[in-house]
Amino acid sequence: MNLRALFAPRSLRYQLLSRSLLILSGLLLFIGALQYVFMSHFLFQNTAQNLRSQVRAVPPGMWASTTTEQGNTQKGPRPLGFMNPDSTVSYIDQSGQFHVIPNESSELSVPKLPERDYQAALAYGQGNKQYQMVTDKSGVKEMVVLTPVGPPDQPLGVVQVTTDVHPLQQILCNQLVIFICLALGALLAGLFTFIPTLRRTLVPLSDMSNTVARVNAGNMNERVSLTRPQTEIELLARSFNAMLERLSSSFEAERQAKEKMRQFVADASHELRTPLTSIRGFVEILLRGAANQPEQLDMALRSMLMETERLSRLVQDLLTLAKLDRNMTFDMQSHHLDVIVREMEPQLRLLAGSRHVEFKLDEDLSVTCDKDRVKQVVLNLFQNAVDHTAPRAGRITVSLVRLADGARLTVSDNGPGVPEEHKSQLFERFYRIDAARARTQGGAGLGLSITKSIVEGHHGTITCESELGHGTTFVVWLPK
Repeated sequence: MNLRALFAPRSLRYQLLSRSLLILSGLLLFIGALQYVFMSHFLFQNTAQNLRSQVRAVPPGMWASTTTEQGNTQKGPRPLGFMNPDSTVSYIDQSGQFHVIPNESSELSVPKLPERDYQAALAYGQGNKQYQMVTDKSGVKEMVVLTPVGPPDQPLGVVQVTTDVHPLQQILCNQLVIFICLALGALLAGLFTFIPTLRRTLVPLSDMSNTVARVNAGNMNERVSLTRPQTEIELLARSFNAMLERLSSSFEAERQAKEKMRQFVADASHELRTPLTSIRGFVEILLRGAANQPEQLDMALRSMLMETERLSRLVQDLLTLAKLDRNMTFDMQSHHLDVIVREMEPQLRLLAGSRHVEFKLDEDLSVTCDKDRVKQVVLNLFQNAVDHTAPRAGRITVSLVRLADGARLTVSDNGPGVPEEHKSQLFERFYRIDAARARTQGGAGLGLSITKSIVEGHHGTITCESELGHGTTFVVWLPK
């Protein structure tokens, strides 16, 4: 692993490592402080208890025998050989006289405590502490232990033992040094333990980072694949993969939309250019002298009129599609579909010419729809059937069937049918199975696209059922 990346201030590994070590250091410091306090209290209290036990082991009368009646120190052998050489012992009798028992090996001073401390000690420890810490004139700390001697109901006096605390402090310092060394060792071990642990723990996150880098390079097919990840990283990976799916879908939809727009503009330009070219050609013919010949003039004018009508229909269809693409609102009201189709029957029969037309309509079939738009759907489907059937042998059937959840409108013909490979593209704009034939008849391939947009605007569906040589049926379902 790159140590520079590991110990970078903004690195997640560095932050986890530093914060873990900081927490561990704080815990060790807290434990060390508690250990020092508890151990110092234990050492001092244990030492004081030990000194008291030694004092109580001496017969009470021996303390008085170590002093003269005048309060001077008795000469002769010292009966207190049990005592630490660095300690001083004093005896305070009932009258408050202070007698120092000599100890040539000790250089400690003999402190005198306030009178109330000795009185409290004579009462066998009522209000008395286990020990007291005092500082002499030279700044040396000493521990003073007061122990009453004699019967509890009639104490003979108080024995004061003063001992140097330097050896105890030395023990505490040694223990503190040992603890500091162990703590530093624990931190060092933690450092070398945390680094591989963090590396192993953050492997899924590193994998995600590498995947994001590949996605950023343009590979939208990349997905995060983790093996036994942590719960949080697994949730992050799932969210990231879902985001990539949505982005991929959006990019694909945008690509398709751009492609459709490019194709639409190209097709629209081509369809508009064709009638304009024809009109221009006829105008040039007229300008070259055909205007003076009645037959050529009549033919040219009729052709120009036909092309302008075709151009008007194309522009109207384009405007309709533009409105539908802008989520055009529909005037939704309750209407009887059978009445709408009956109203269109004369127009449809006129459009069919010599073709046989049959209507099969359920009566009183009511749905919520936009009347004018539904008429446009019927007209477009009927016009499509007329365009693909023979003038005399053609048969067209328009039917309406009541359903539990709406109405089904079908327009059937006995035309050549639609090849299977063309069915999925029938409702695309400017799509024509036979482009040359459709253009001759004036179609631009927008009728079915407009029909589908209107049906979907009514929350309905439209499908095509066809078999080669047996005709085509368009089925429209409209909800109630």
